[in-house]
Amino acid sequence: MMIFKKAIPRRTFLRGAGATLALPFLDAMVPAFAASNFKPSLKLGNVYLTTGRIMENWTPKTLGENFQLSPTLEPFAPYKDQMLVLSGMDIKSADLLPGERGGPHARPCASYLTGAHPFSDHVGISADQVIAKHVSKDTPLSSLELSLDTPEWVGQGGGDYEPYYTATMSWRTENTPLPVENNPRKVFERLFGDTDSVNTEAMQRRIKRQSSVLDSVSSRVKNLMGSVGASDRYKLDEYLSAVRDVERGIQAVESRTASGDNMKQVDLNRPAGIPENLREHSQLIFDLMFLSYRADMTRVVSFMFGHEGTNRNYLELGASDGHHSLSHHKGNSTAIEILKKVDRYQSDMLAYLVEKMHTTKEVDGSTMLDNSIIVAGGGLSDANNHVHNDVPIAVIGGAQGMIRGGRHLRYDGLPVSNLHFSIIEMFGASTEEYLSNKTSDTTGALKGLA
Repeated sequence: MMIFKKAIPRRTFLRGAGATLALPFLDAMVPAFAASNFKPSLKLGNVYLTTGRIMENWTPKTLGENFQLSPTLEPFAPYKDQMLVLSGMDIKSADLLPGERGGPHARPCASYLTGAHPFSDHVGISADQVIAKHVSKDTPLSSLELSLDTPEWVGQGGGDYEPYYTATMSWRTENTPLPVENNPRKVFERLFGDTDSVNTEAMQRRIKRQSSVLDSVSSRVKNLMGSVGASDRYKLDEYLSAVRDVERGIQAVESRTASGDNMKQVDLNRPAGIPENLREHSQLIFDLMFLSYRADMTRVVSFMFGHEGTNRNYLELGASDGHHSLSHHKGNSTAIEILKKVDRYQSDMLAYLVEKMHTTKEVDGSTMLDNSIIVAGGGLSDANNHVHNDVPIAVIGGAQGMIRGGRHLRYDGLPVSNLHFSIIEMFGASTEEYLSNKTSDTTGALKGLA
């Protein structure tokens, strides 16, 4: 028997005054006769680990399935069966060429996702943007580029390289770098609408009335709730609660920024909505990354813990110097111990996102993590000596069965670009443009991932 049922369009938006709210995938979006064949979308997250790692604390001691997680990777213990640790891989295209000057942070950062050597006027299209072009027809945004550092082109450029080579890892074309965004409110407004001004007076008025993007679409939400089944009502309630939680976090930060005597001490040029507490900042950014996947606003997100070579201070960990300064430890045991804490701290932050994805069910009963590829990696291993060989790489997520986790594999001397090449193939995108990058070091797909 064939069942005919009118479905809600897949790309349904609730529109209100100054706000547009995309919906997560609902049962009502799939006709009854086709629901059993529906497959959730595949999602990609590239997470850049800035300024190297203390590799003795990153790399597991043994290979294969029975490896023990290293101290830096311990926060991912609950998801070990969906984590693949890849060792021995190099960023060959970042090697200094004859006649070039400097750029020990710029070259590996620019090469990390492009597989191409950076020059003064070009690098190459990055793997995330190859995939974004392929899947963008199905989503409102082709990709998101996020960071905990400022979006301005500042960083450890040096020599023949401009600072923007260290301030982003995503390149739309060979000479078009994509800027990152670190302000949660700006990301929120990009996803859900430009709800208000960010000037001081408007910010204080908004805090006073505690307005929400949900307020302008409340009647439409009510109507939708009455037209879907119990399962969809639960999903909608859960999703809208998550949106509201992100808003509360942003508003709480802005309230502290805009309240009382603090106004006299605040730099009014600083974008509102950026927490002073780094963990709180990272959680807001990861919440937005999660929501962008959940609402299928985009399937491709790149996130940087900071510019390559960032000198962020980790005072909360007992650091007396910035990250970049500490990375040139010259064997100093105190500096090395602080760096181990920084590495672990960043793993803890990322585990927050992985947990949300692990506990979120998709329409077919699988988890969001089952349908995702999160690549955590960086352009440097030993930042003390600017080494871009045997760089840290961990792949988290099931990739819809295309990656088998719970293993530590070693690929001595193979380029990291081979991993990105394989992921492009997993998305069904053409690898031709990626291979056409000038000076590409890619040699083909990485075997053994599945």
